[in-house]
Amino acid sequence: MKGAEVISKLSTILDGEELVVSSNGNVSRQAYHLLQGDQFYIRGSMGLPVPIGLGLALAQPRRTVLVITGDGNFLMGLSAMTTVAYIKPDNLKIIILDNELYSTTGGQETVSSAIDFSIMIIGMGIDSVKSFDMRDDENLITEMLKDTIHKPGLKILHLKVEDDTIKVDDIPQHPTVIKDNFVKRL
Repeated sequence: MKGAEVISKLSTILDGEELVVSSNGNVSRQAYHLLQGDQFYIRGSMGLPVPIGLGLALAQPRRTVLVITGDGNFLMGLSAMTTVAYIKPDNLKIIILDNELYSTTGGQETVSSAIDFSIMIIGMGIDSVKSFDMRDDENLITEMLKDTIHKPGLKILHLKVEDDTIKVDDIPQHPTVIKDNFVKRL
């Protein structure tokens, strides 16, 4: 299963009230084209989806905040996870689409193949992490996504996915328009 397929499946699970933050590059472009509504599509700033998602979760405690990020982006902003682990906001959900590549910049390998994400995240004090290899078995994806998004508490879902470095159309909105449209939803 490819990351875009996971995002497409999310479009059938989200109720439209969630605040979605997607990492820059292919993940944001895929989210823009596959999800409904004005979401926060990061453009050009790696490592920021989790910190932005954490801020939104704290500012909007009655709303579910979903961060969709790639492995390279997640690893670049890893220090924010220590704050997430300390605060443990109940409304924050993080999905890591791990294809072991920096897909947007040419497909260079990340270091994620050498890291056990579950052990790393549990080591930070977050026990609500689940890891699955979607390259072999995609049958459980709907239930995993529903469990992550709709059940209470901080949830992190790490999914090994297939490479999907295919060209995705860019987001036709300037970053300030994305921000302004998203702020209206708050």
